[in-house]
Amino acid sequence: MSLRARLWRLLRTRWKRDVRGQPDRYQVYVSFPTDERHSRTGPVAEHVTELEHLFEGWIDVYARSSGLAVVSDPVSADRFDLPRFRDLMGRIEATYASTHSLTSLEKWRTVDGALVKSFVVVPVKPLFPPAETDSEPRQPAPAPAE
Repeated sequence: MSLRARLWRLLRTRWKRDVRGQPDRYQVYVSFPTDERHSRTGPVAEHVTELEHLFEGWIDVYARSSGLAVVSDPVSADRFDLPRFRDLMGRIEATYASTHSLTSLEKWRTVDGALVKSFVVVPVKPLFPPAETDSEPRQPAPAPAE
């Protein structure tokens, strides 16, 4: 590929991503941790079904020991409903609100000459559980004596 062609491709990609903000395709990876509160049925199954409708069946669902993972193939931007996807992310966050924080990452990349916007969505357990309210307020430690 010539330098001119590479430069043209780079400028076109930058224009689509930074100026227009419109990708050619969308793709998603969503992890659904399961435990005694979140089984693979109920709301988690409903979220997977909704993702399947959003991506027109172009998803793969993987069963893992710690839950489910949903990976989609790239779907054309004109056939993808972004507001509906954002609404689904809000419902997933509400499902895990009592036990997890929803972490998401948006990534732009070029795949086969098309600009693809990928979403990675993972509910993450906090490192430390929320502190229970103490009956007595904590006092700062006294300064060491010299």
